[in-house]
Amino acid sequence: MKEITIMVPTAFGIEGVTKKELKKLGYDAKAQDGRVIFEGEFKDVVRANLWIRTGNRVMIKMAEFDAYDFDTLFDKTFEVEWAEFLTKDATFPVELSSVKSTLSSVPACQSIVKKAIVEKMKKRYKIDHFPEDGPLYRIKVQILRDHVVIGLDTTGDSLNRRGYRVNISEAPLKETLAASLLFLSNWDGEIPLWDGFCGSGTIPIEGAMMAKNIAPGLMRKFAFESWKNFPVSILYEEKRIAKEVVRRSKTKVIGTDINKDSIEAAIKNAKRIGLENFIEFRVANVSEFFPHLERGYFISNLPYGKRLDKDEELYKILKKKYTDLKGWDFFFLTADRDFERKFFKANENRKMFNGRIEVRFYMYKRRNAN
Repeated sequence: MKEITIMVPTAFGIEGVTKKELKKLGYDAKAQDGRVIFEGEFKDVVRANLWIRTGNRVMIKMAEFDAYDFDTLFDKTFEVEWAEFLTKDATFPVELSSVKSTLSSVPACQSIVKKAIVEKMKKRYKIDHFPEDGPLYRIKVQILRDHVVIGLDTTGDSLNRRGYRVNISEAPLKETLAASLLFLSNWDGEIPLWDGFCGSGTIPIEGAMMAKNIAPGLMRKFAFESWKNFPVSILYEEKRIAKEVVRRSKTKVIGTDINKDSIEAAIKNAKRIGLENFIEFRVANVSEFFPHLERGYFISNLPYGKRLDKDEELYKILKKKYTDLKGWDFFFLTADRDFERKFFKANENRKMFNGRIEVRFYMYKRRNAN
């Protein structure tokens, strides 16, 4: 198969993180608004799905062009050699968004794109009807300011669905965002890590996976696995390699929370990926727990007024920990816009989104601060 352009959509503000992650995987990646792109072959699609920790999904770019009218949208979509991927029985729904564009009607644009694909498939396969009762090939179209990008989704469920979380509704922090926080903190996978408000354990589990070099996609299935024209041997080989590079680690990873049910869920989640003996989970109030380690990283998604009754109590606890653990760097994700006023001025902060909630990641890098 010829070289293809691979797109990795990301959450707002994460493009640079995903770019660095892809470069560590050996790809010459370029960051754009809301996505990172690189060139590769189908084995790279498989490898990216298995290894990317911070991106939302992996897509094959099918077309990119400007369109101000339906004729252009149809013609440019028709030019794509869809039969290189879509089989005769392919199920190919079109998902489309249009923002600040001349072609503003989503249903009309969806219909045009779908019609163009069908007409091209008719010409290629020389048949007039497509039953769409076979493998799913989800086509995603983004029209932003009259610029059209058409991609073929190879992932299926978003990459944050690692497969280890027992109950997805238990934790508001996505796995991809948790991994992004670890990357942004420059945690090296060797320094001790503690999440004092760990909930169902997302940050400690993501950290443990990084420390042991466990590919985040090892436990799940991907959309491309059902494609009839997909060479399954590639996936078997990439999984074999991924399992071989899992490493031993003595890194101390701790997760504490005052909620017993959350800790029980965290232990179940860790057990599903074989990390129950690697991560130390405890039911404990962060004010009462002391790690007895000279250095470490404290990284937490702070409670949004749910687990502590008063803001004053929370900030009093955080200040005490910050004072007591002098060799530790601290990192907090919070929706509180007055966080620095109530705590301390951060070395750096980053605007992000946890779902639809605008948050900031405050970084207190004391050991490396000038």
